[in-house]
Order: sequence, then structure tokens, then C-alpha cells
Amino acid sequence: MSRPWPPIDEMRAVCQPPSVTGRRNAEHWTASLFGRTFSIYLTRLAVWAGMSANTVTVVMILCGWAAAAALLIPGLWGPALACLLAIAQMSIDSIDGEVARWNRATGPRGIFLDRIAHTTVESLIPIALGLRIAFESSPNDWRWATLGSVLAVLILWNKSLMESARLARVESGLALPKDEASSRAPQPGLLRSARRLADFVPLHRMYHSVEQTIMILVLALAGSIAGFNGPSAALVLFAVAIPFVMAGHAAAILTSSLLKRPTP
Repeated sequence: MSRPWPPIDEMRAVCQPPSVTGRRNAEHWTASLFGRTFSIYLTRLAVWAGMSANTVTVVMILCGWAAAAALLIPGLWGPALACLLAIAQMSIDSIDGEVARWNRATGPRGIFLDRIAHTTVESLIPIALGLRIAFESSPNDWRWATLGSVLAVLILWNKSLMESARLARVESGLALPKDEASSRAPQPGLLRSARRLADFVPLHRMYHSVEQTIMILVLALAGSIAGFNGPSAALVLFAVAIPFVMAGHAAAILTSSLLKRPTP
């Protein structure tokens, strides 16, 4: 006996409520732009096939790892494939949450796997990029591989800042903030003005997997036209910007209400 196909309208109401699609920080721009439009149909297929949300998340992890590995392919094909796979990873990231909401099976294991997906992929991309540049140089210049590895560590450190802030709240007996966007906003002053400026030049978002691969692809295309090494330029750009991103991220957290105990 074949499984019934869930109604799309009903699935949208359950899987894509405004509380999910309206999240400022958790909803990636690819989901808002086009991902949620077709993700619900793939969610319907996953539900019909009996896939669990965690199984979909494992597929997302593998897709992200494949995006990083694709950078090792010579020429423009590698960055192009990496970009497509990174966008696919973000689309699957929408699907696993939708499957979990439809099955009413949200839980800490799924959140844990989701965190593993993003932390590993976002750090593997600069490692693969550094290795690619080292392999293409003659003789092999392993300083590029070292730079990629150092950048991967700094990306992980930057991601750990918010996780550490959330853990600090839990360990001090405070609940996690319901409105994460407002709680992370710096208090009025110079830092808040700098944060508004960062919204126009969002360097702090440059280290997501999609943004990294888009930047690598754009500079690889520009390099092939203008005659410079685009992947090397991308790696240098990432490495130069990350200290400023980390400093701004740490300052924003320390001056926000996230780490302040509410007054009785």
C-alpha cells in the first residue's frame, strides 16, 4: 500500500510558519529568496519516503563536505561545483527542519547534528581552498595550506563566541533569549553605529558556506579574465577580514543584553 501524499497547503502551514520564516538571524537569505519556495516539495517527498529529519541532516552534512572537496577540482569547475553544492546544502538545511516540524520530532539531537553540519563545512572550505592553491603552485607552496588551516581555526573560534555566550546564560541560570536579534544588538553608542554600518557591508556573514563559495567563484572568474590567481585572492581576503570580524563579534556580545543579568 503506497503512502499518501500530504497536502502542500497544509504542509506549508505546519512546516513554514511565520515564526520560522521571519527569523532574522536563523533564516539564511537563500531560503528567503528562493529556498522555501521549492523546499516544501522536497520535504513532501522526504515525508512520503519515510525519512527522518536527522537522516535529512546527515545528507546535508555530506553535501556540505562535498562542496569543500569540490574546491580541489582544477579550473573554474571546482569553485562552480562547490558553490552549487553549498546552495544545495542550505536548501537541505530548510528541509530537515520542515520534516521535523511535520513529524513533530524536533529535539536536541537534530540541533546537534545541524551545528555539526555548519561548523565542519564552514571550516573545511578554507582548508580545501588552501590545499588547492598549494597543489597548483610549482613547487608546492604549503604556506597556502597553512593559511587555510589557520583561517579554519579562526572561523571556528568566531562561531564559538555565540555558542559560549548562550552556554554562559544557561550555566548562570538564565533562559536562552527568545528574540536573539534584539538581545545581540549592542547598547546605544559607537558599537551600535558600527553594527548598522556592518549591515550595509556584512563582512560578518562572509564565512557561511554559501558566501565563501560565492566569493571564491566570483574571484576565480575575475582572475581568469584579468590574469590573477582568484582563489589566492579569496583566501587572502578571508584571512585579512577575520580578525576584524572576530573583534566586532566579541565586542557586540559583551556590550549587548545577552550576558547581562536582568534587574529584578
